[in-house]
Order: sequence, then C-alpha cells, then structure tokens
Amino acid sequence: MTHLSSRLISLLFVLLLSACSTTEVQESWRLPGYQPNQPQKVLVVAMASREGLRKVIETSFSNQLEAAGVTAIASFQWLPDGSKLNREALVPLVRENGITTVLVTSVKDVQKTTAYQPQQDLNESDGLFRQIDTYYAYSSTGQHEGGSYAALTDYLIETNLFDARNQKLSWSVTTRTSETGSIQKAVDEIVKATLKQARKDKAF
Repeated sequence: MTHLSSRLISLLFVLLLSACSTTEVQESWRLPGYQPNQPQKVLVVAMASREGLRKVIETSFSNQLEAAGVTAIASFQWLPDGSKLNREALVPLVRENGITTVLVTSVKDVQKTTAYQPQQDLNESDGLFRQIDTYYAYSSTGQHEGGSYAALTDYLIETNLFDARNQKLSWSVTTRTSETGSIQKAVDEIVKATLKQARKDKAF
C-alpha cells in the first residue's frame, strides 16, 4: 500500500468518525455460572454529574431494553434527585418493586480532541478524489487543501449488571465512544453497543 493510499484511508476514517458517533467495546466480563433471572425486571441507574445527562442515559437504556422485550424502569422515575443515588436508597426500591436486575452505568473518562475536516466544495479540477460522498483532503501530491477542524468528544463508559438476588456483580462492559454531534446520538450509540454485547454475553 502506498504512503498516499494509507493517508487517504486514515482520512476516510476521520471523516466517518466526525459524521456520526462510533462506539467500540473495550472489554466485557461475565460471572462464571451466572444465569439471568427470567423474566427480568431491570432498574436502570446512570451515575452522571448532570441530571439532564442522567435522564438521557436512563431513558435510552429503558427504551431499548423495552424494545427487546425486557421490562425496564429508569431510576429517575423513583428517585428524581440524582444526588441521592446510593445503596441505602436503591435497596428498598429493588425489594419493594420486584426488581431482578440493576444496571448501573457511569462515565469513567471524557476527553476532548480535534480532527481535520476538508472543505466540501471540491471538484475534479482540483485534482482531488471523491468517493461515497466523502471528500479526501489530499491532492495528488499528498498535500492538504483548505478545511477546518471538528471537535471530538471521547467517552469511556462502564456498565455493570447486578443480580438483585445476591447483589453481586454479574456482568460488566466498558465502551469507548467518539462523537461530534449531539449527546443524544452518542448515548443511543453507547446503549446500542452495550446491549448488543450483553446479548452476546447472555447477560439478559
């Protein structure tokens, strides 16, 4: 592969990254011998610094779990004040409402970066390449043309599943997501990837 081809492929990756959120599973773990309760009733808890973000995360998890046929309740419905999310507050709710599983998501790290984006008014006379509606910002000499820089936000998220029968950790997954658009899109992507891994690991 030529040096220029490598640079073009790298730029394509950056452009796709900047167009939407991308999520990858860093690692997952399942307690040996764990057998999920059936049917399950999941309490979704998001440990977030902002109440608005907490609601976005819990709502996305609840909606996607319900769509998959799993009963799910967002904790903010019972505990509107996120500052009171602790063991003492959650245990009685779990017992009184027949919760079988508690899903807890927390943001472990947030990093801000920037990525180059080429201008989008280029044509064949510029000696540039255009494929699948994405412009490559390198000429035949491998030099950039004018463009701009997009801000990327990188989220490291940990999601843990606890069995209400013994309060033990049953399953855990860590995901990393990069996003240039809305928080809602990033959260939905994170939840989708997390639940896909959960199905693969037979956590539900």
